[in-house]
Amino acid sequence: MDSLSAGIKPTLEGRQQQPGDILCAYLITALLFTMAGIIFAAMETYGLGSIWGFSGNTLLGLWPLYLYTSGLLVGIYILKRHRGARLVTFARAIRRVFSQLRLMNWVVFALLISLFGYLHLAGFKPLIENPPLQIFVFGHLVLFGALLLNGTGNITPLEGLLGSFSLYGLFLWVVYWVPDVQTYPLTMGWSETTWLYDASLFFSQRIYGFKVPLSTLHPSRYLLQSVPYLIPGLALWVHRLWQVLLWIGLSLAGGLALTKRINPKNRWVALGIVAWFTLFTFQGPVYYHLMIVIIITLLGFNKHKLGLSFFWVMIASLWAGISRVNWFPVAGMLAAMLYILEKPHKELPFWHYWRWPLLTAVLSLLVAFSSQAVYALLSGRPPEDFISSFSSPLLFYRLFPNEAFGMGILLMLVASSLPAVILTLWHLLPERRSWRPLRSLGLLTILLALLIAGLIVSSKIGGGNNLHNLDAFMIILAVTVIYVLFNRFIADDPDRYAQVESPLSLILLMALIPTLFVLGNLRPYATWDNETAWETIEQVQEMIDQWVPDGGEVLFLQDRHLLTFGMIEGVKLVPEYEKVFLMEMAMSENEYYLNNFNHDIETQRFNLIVIEPLYFYTKPTSEIFSEENNAWIISVNRPIDQTYQVIFVSHKTGLSVLVPRTTE
Repeated sequence: MDSLSAGIKPTLEGRQQQPGDILCAYLITALLFTMAGIIFAAMETYGLGSIWGFSGNTLLGLWPLYLYTSGLLVGIYILKRHRGARLVTFARAIRRVFSQLRLMNWVVFALLISLFGYLHLAGFKPLIENPPLQIFVFGHLVLFGALLLNGTGNITPLEGLLGSFSLYGLFLWVVYWVPDVQTYPLTMGWSETTWLYDASLFFSQRIYGFKVPLSTLHPSRYLLQSVPYLIPGLALWVHRLWQVLLWIGLSLAGGLALTKRINPKNRWVALGIVAWFTLFTFQGPVYYHLMIVIIITLLGFNKHKLGLSFFWVMIASLWAGISRVNWFPVAGMLAAMLYILEKPHKELPFWHYWRWPLLTAVLSLLVAFSSQAVYALLSGRPPEDFISSFSSPLLFYRLFPNEAFGMGILLMLVASSLPAVILTLWHLLPERRSWRPLRSLGLLTILLALLIAGLIVSSKIGGGNNLHNLDAFMIILAVTVIYVLFNRFIADDPDRYAQVESPLSLILLMALIPTLFVLGNLRPYATWDNETAWETIEQVQEMIDQWVPDGGEVLFLQDRHLLTFGMIEGVKLVPEYEKVFLMEMAMSENEYYLNNFNHDIETQRFNLIVIEPLYFYTKPTSEIFSEENNAWIISVNRPIDQTYQVIFVSHKTGLSVLVPRTTE
């Protein structure tokens, strides 16, 4: 059966595409974007980090949007109740105008979204600082873009709407990554130095002159990011560009792998799946090294060749094993999910049906643990370095609305995923008797298990400000809703199964929310002060030449990549106490590790310490990342301050240099 013959077909093609319905779909899209702008304005009145304060002045100033919303509601009512013959005639006249432009439609289509993206990169404040206007303008660009696509010919109006939504959303998502590619020589973020440095460790003998133990955190990520080091001498901006390409390329590949399984015949529907999956997972974000697991499993699973499928799941599990511990079961659980969705139970005995998904899930977990054990042996690290996260405290308040993190993890998850959940239930509940209860229970069990695990990890210190620890749940939910939407959840009793029409408004809402997330996170292309940065590097080099004798040591807690890229010379790398790992040890209160650190600080082992400017303000829990901030102050800043003194500080570049205090 063609994938468009059911599921969302009634809203995309066929006899249901009457002019009144098409115009109504456009008006609903405009209504959703307009109401989203109003909701965002309401959220802005709460202020940064606050969940209780409220002011209605901003909302009162949106009266033009209220009038516009009322007009859209009236138009939708007329079309639904009275067909709105005049409105339909007007819409047909507009369509004829665009059809006369032919190829110019593509030119205008590209120019409009390019201008919108450029204004964001250029920091156009009237647009960036006004979320309701930003959302309103983008929403109507989508509608205008749909008319332009429809004018190119051989595209139905609703395909044009889907294509415009998808292409514009993906374009803005790419625009989001552009500011990450910079020539600035110092770190552009708190942890950027870590991935630059940890990725280099796979080539440590060549870069540092001796073999350095590999990273314990996200090894698979750093393995991917190490590729540019294959070519010695590449500039720093190339490594930043490579990471951007990993984000873009692997996220799109995940969407393409899912689309290949659904195999829609309509190219615009295929584009819509890729775009929605990419933008939906960006809400986490789902990291690109997890996408490797997803891609292998989606492409490798074949219900007719379960032996070969098992092989690919084990390969994916090997990769998961050198990633994060909460990803260990992902390959097996995703494969079990695909098995349940695609293979009907019918009258098979229990064990005959369930043995493959159960054994695959268990064995994939064991393979992942074995993979980590082998990596730990090869890494040169002590085994206890790999279990630090298990001793970190849990901060469950971050799951709920709070002063520091606003709406909290649970509400963030509901906002991002609720339309997908509703659409899934919309299809499953009316036809629930078409599937054996154990299959539906199996799907629910997998989703709940990943949800609970994700919530627990999200409450761990160091997290709680986004949904990236719920990445596995979001992936499985995305796969499930696409399968259900396209009727790929094969029924056990086809005679009881009837096609369920998907409400277009719900489909549009499901596509809208991830797009709004991208809109809300767009950033200007920052102009970094390269001149000041290079002056700082030169000053650090001068201090090293002055204060560090032959055989002396310099501890780079900040901007360690200066050694990686040879921007600082005459210094041997000190592998211990890498910044992010030191923070991990501070948060987990690892006494053995911290005692070693304190001993090296107290005995003034290092001739110089390069670190961000010291601060000693302990935050109350009402401030963001207060526990992390306080752990760093107690375990790092205070011990250093007792035996070292500042000889240089640059607040512009976020870098300071300390030398041992004298006893005089």
